Amino acid sequence: MENNFEGMETRKIIKMTRHKAELPLRIIAIALSCIIFILIGFVAQAAQNDVAVQEELATMLEGEDESTAAIAETIVALGIGCSIVMIGGLALVLLFAFYKQYAQIMSYSIKVTPTNFPEIYEKGKEFTEKLGLKKMPEIYVEQDNGALNAFATYVIGKRYVKLNAEIVDVAYLENKDFDTVFFVMAHEFGHIYLHHVTLLYNLFVSVAKAIPIYGPLLSRAQEFSADRVGQALTDNKNSEKCMVLMAGGRHLYKYIDINDYLASAAANHNALERFSRFIVNLLASHPITPFRTAAIMDPDRKSGRLL
Repeated sequence: MENNFEGMETRKIIKMTRHKAELPLRIIAIALSCIIFILIGFVAQAAQNDVAVQEELATMLEGEDESTAAIAETIVALGIGCSIVMIGGLALVLLFAFYKQYAQIMSYSIKVTPTNFPEIYEKGKEFTEKLGLKKMPEIYVEQDNGALNAFATYVIGKRYVKLNAEIVDVAYLENKDFDTVFFVMAHEFGHIYLHHVTLLYNLFVSVAKAIPIYGPLLSRAQEFSADRVGQALTDNKNSEKCMVLMAGGRHLYKYIDINDYLASAAANHNALERFSRFIVNLLASHPITPFRTAAIMDPDRKSGRLL
C-alpha cells in the first residue's frame, strides 16, 4: 500500500490525520453534558424541595427590591449544588464500573510480560516510546469464546489494553501474522493517547454519548482517529488486513481479496437497501467495515465517512 507519510514523526502524523470531526463533536458533547447536568440539577432540586423553596421565595418577596436578585442567586445555587452531587455520583458509578472490569481482567486474563508474549511486550514498549507516554499501558490476553475484539480502558493511575486470545492466535498459531495483531494493539494505544478512556473524559461526555445518533456519531469519529494512530505506529503494515480479519474471521481473512471486497460492498443497490445500510451505520458505535476499510486504504488518510 502507498505510504505518503514515510519518515514523518509519529505524533505529527497523528495530529495531521486525526478525524476532523472528532474534536468539534467532543466539545459539543461536553457542552451538552454540562447543560443537561445543570438542567437535571434544577429539576431534581425543585422536585425535592418544592415546598421549602416556595416558602423561602415568598419570604424574600416580602423584602426589599433587591430580593429579586437574591431569589435568582438562590435558585442557581440550589441547581448547581444538586448538579455537583449528581456529577459526583456519576463519577463514583463510572469508577466502580472501571474497577469491576479491571478486577475481572486481573482474575481471568494473562498479563503480557517479557516472558509471556515477549513480542507483544516489546511492541508495547515501542508504541509507548513513539507516543511519548510516561508509562507503558498494561496489556492482557484473555479468551472470549471466539469473539474477535480488543479494548483499552482506565483505572486510577494506569491505562491498560485487553486483547482477546482469538486475535492473538493469528500471530502465534494461525498465520504467524504479528503485523495484524500489532495494528489492533496500536489502535487501542490510540484510544489511550487521545484520552478516550479517562474518567474525566467519560464523565463529561457520558450524557451526550447516551443521546441516540449523536453518541454513536462521536464514537465513530473516535474509532477513525484511533485507526490513524494505529497506522502511524505500525507504518501502516497490515492495517487493511485487520479490517477483513474482523469481517471474515481469523481462519479466512488471509484469503480475502480486499479490493474485490470493497468493490462488492460498493456495488449498486436499490434505494431501500442503501437506506437500510445507512441506518445500520447511523446507529453503530464503530464505522461499518467498508467505510473503515476504505478510510484505512486511502493514501492521503483523509477523514473517513461518518454517515
